[in-house]
Amino acid sequence: MKKLMLIAVCAFSLILTSCGSDDDGNSNCRECANGAVSIELCDLGNGTYSINGEGAIEIPADSSFDEVFELSCTAIGAGL
Repeated sequence: MKKLMLIAVCAFSLILTSCGSDDDGNSNCRECANGAVSIELCDLGNGTYSINGEGAIEIPADSSFDEVFELSCTAIGAGL
């Protein structure tokens, strides 16, 4: 009986720990690369974006995140 209870407790704890949230990454991120150089831009959703997860940079008022992404990839010589 003790072994059965131990197995049940272990199975229950395994189920609880494996049901984590899938919010680990930002789904609003896009990446481009040119050889060894790669960048990841993430739209933070409040008129700002981050490059490689660092800081928050304002998107210019006359631009969109997509335009900023395209310009950034062009700057490192990466094709889209």
